[in-house]
Amino acid sequence: MNKKSVFAAVRRYRESIFAVALLIFFALVIFFTKDIRLLVVNTTVDARFWPKVIGIAGCALSVLLLIQSIVVSAARSRREADAPAEEKPKAGFRERFHAPLTLGLMFLYIAGLQTFGFVAMTLAYLFLQFLLLSKRGERSIWKLALITLIFTAAVYLLFRYAFQMMLPMGTIWG
Repeated sequence: MNKKSVFAAVRRYRESIFAVALLIFFALVIFFTKDIRLLVVNTTVDARFWPKVIGIAGCALSVLLLIQSIVVSAARSRREADAPAEEKPKAGFRERFHAPLTLGLMFLYIAGLQTFGFVAMTLAYLFLQFLLLSKRGERSIWKLALITLIFTAAVYLLFRYAFQMMLPMGTIWG
């Protein structure tokens, strides 16, 4: 197999490859939750609960993404076999690097939680992710900022007052 065909295969199945990578990542999240030290043992919602929930949800969504990418790839192959060869418009930077940019934002979010805290990192992550996901001409910065602010406040209040759990405040703030 030559270099060109390897790159063509990676390009053709990049969604499936990304779905498998996410599945492995979330499986590792579930696996490493057992290593989280518990300060309080007599609660039903402890420090291991939410990482496990996020890991399970991430695995489920990764499997759905994998199934979707396989179905779309098969449909695309059928269309390409039936249709005459025509030139496709080139995808822009955001379309080509959408998945790696999302993964990069996720890693930056996790890396910055300890330093900047939950509120600041969630505001930054959600706003940047919404910008990445929305189309340039159809987005409203003010709506995205408002949705980000409301969601972050709701999650913070839910964890703080309903679950009585402290979220990371960040070393920068205190």
